[in-house]
Amino acid sequence: MQTTSHFCTAPIAAPPAQAVSQQRGTPLPKSRRSLELFPEWLSTSRKPLEREEATPEALWQRFLTLIRDNVPPQVFKTWFEPLRFERWENNTLTVQVPSQFFCEWLEEHYYGLLQRALVQVFGAHARLQYNVMLERGEDVHQRTVRLPALQTPPPQQALPLQTTPPHILISPINPRFTFERFICGASNRLAYTAARSVAEQPGQTRFNPLLIYGGIGLGKTHLVQAVHNYLGQRRLPLRLVYVSSEYFTTGYITALQQHHAHEFTAFYTSADVLIIDDIQFLAGKEKTQQHFFHIFNTLYQAGKQLIFTSDKPPRELADVDERLISRFQWGLVAEIQPPEYELRLEILRRKSADEGLELPEDVLQYLAQHITSNIRELEGCLIHLLARATLDRCEITLELAHQALAQMGQAALRPTSPQQAARALSPEHILTAVADYYGLDPSVLTGKSRKREAAQARHLAMYLLRKYLALPFKTIGQLFGGRDHTTALHACENIERELPRSSALRQALSHLEQRLGEPIRL
Repeated sequence: MQTTSHFCTAPIAAPPAQAVSQQRGTPLPKSRRSLELFPEWLSTSRKPLEREEATPEALWQRFLTLIRDNVPPQVFKTWFEPLRFERWENNTLTVQVPSQFFCEWLEEHYYGLLQRALVQVFGAHARLQYNVMLERGEDVHQRTVRLPALQTPPPQQALPLQTTPPHILISPINPRFTFERFICGASNRLAYTAARSVAEQPGQTRFNPLLIYGGIGLGKTHLVQAVHNYLGQRRLPLRLVYVSSEYFTTGYITALQQHHAHEFTAFYTSADVLIIDDIQFLAGKEKTQQHFFHIFNTLYQAGKQLIFTSDKPPRELADVDERLISRFQWGLVAEIQPPEYELRLEILRRKSADEGLELPEDVLQYLAQHITSNIRELEGCLIHLLARATLDRCEITLELAHQALAQMGQAALRPTSPQQAARALSPEHILTAVADYYGLDPSVLTGKSRKREAAQARHLAMYLLRKYLALPFKTIGQLFGGRDHTTALHACENIERELPRSSALRQALSHLEQRLGEPIRL
C-alpha cells in the first residue's frame, strides 16, 4: 500500500472572510486571506459535542455529520463515505483517501465545505492532511511522499491596487484551471480559441466583450479562470478582477447601504481585465444592472477586456436590460455544447492517466457512451469508479463500471461483452438514427426549427432517449439546445398520446427500434 500525504491550506481563521481578492501582485489584509465559499456556518440539527471532552474518533464522526447535513445523500455517499479517519494530533486531522485524484477533486469542489466543518469541529487553528492509499496487488508496501499543498501560487509583481473597500467581494480563483488542463474538442473549440486569444492580447482583439455560454458543468468557469491565471503568470502590469455576478450584486447592495457606491465603482472601473461569471444572475436586478451598465461603458471605451459567462445566449436572458443584451453581442458570443463522444472519451483517458492508471478501453467507451450531459458528471463517475475499485480491492471491469453508474443514478444498458459495450447506445446514436429516418441533419433536431416534420422528429428523439437510456427530462432538454425539462416531458407525452392513432408514427417507431435494437433493461 502506497501512502501519499497531501496538505490542505494554512491554519483557518474563524469565522473566515467571505472571499479572497485575486487581484494580482498585492498582499491581502490578514482578515481577507481565507478562501471562503459559504457565507453561513454549516447547518445541523445534532447536539454539539464539547471538543475538550470528545475523543478524536467522536470528533471525526461529528465532522462527517456536519458534512452529511449539508450535501445531498448521493454526494455524501460518493465523495465523503470513502474517507477514513487516521489520526488527530498537533492540530492536524489526517484522513485517508482512495487516490490523489480523489483528494484533488475534494479540494477543487468541496474546499469551502471542508474548511467550515474543520473549523467548527476541530477548532480555528486546525488543518487537514490527506494520506492517499493505493493498493499495488498483493505486495502491500507503505511509504510516505510529501506533496506540495494545493493553494494559490504566491503573488507576482504587478501594479499596486487602489484601496479596496472592505465590502467588495472578489471570488476565489482555482489555480488548477489553466489552458493546459482544459481538454478541447469540437463542442468547445470556439470558446477555447477565443479565450486564448483574449488572454494573449487582452483588449486588443475583436473578441471584446467575450461571452461564453452553455449548460452546467461544461467548462465555462474553467476557461475564464484560465484567462486570469494565464495573465497572472505572465506578470503583465494589469489589474485583474474576477467575480461572480452574485458577489457583484451583493457588493453593490452593501456599498449602497454603507454609502460607498463611489468606491465600488472606482474599484471595478480600475480593472484592466474584468471577468464576471454567471451574468444571468443579474436578471431582475434593475438597479444593479444600471450600475453595471455604466461600469461596462467606462471599461469598454477605455479599451479594457470584458469577459462574461452565462447559461444562455444573450437574446434568451430574461429580465435583462436590452442595452446590456446589445452590448454583450458587440464582441464574440461563443457556445460550449455538451461534450461529444470523442471528447468524453479523451477526458476519461486524460483523467485516468493523471491518476497513473490505465483503464480498459471497453470501460472507457462504456462510460463515455452513457454519461453525456456534462464534464462534471463524467469526472465524478470516474472518481466514483476509482474509489470503489480501491476500497473494494478489485479490478476495474465493465461490470464494475455498470454498477458504478447504477449507484450514481445513471440508467444504462447492461453490457454483456466488450463487443456489446462498443455498440452500446448513446444519445448521438439515437439522434442520428431519427435524423436519418426523416432525412434531416441532426443539428435540426437540436435547433430551433418549428417546422412540423422537425418538431415531430425532435419529439420522437426525446421519446427514444427516455425509453432506451432512461435519461432524466432535464438532461434530455439540455441535449436539445438547452431546453427545459417540461419541453422533454411534453414531447414524450405527445408521442405516447399520438402512437395509438398515427400509423405513420408507429411505422417510424418500428423502423427505429429495429435499427437501434431492443433495450436491455436493468
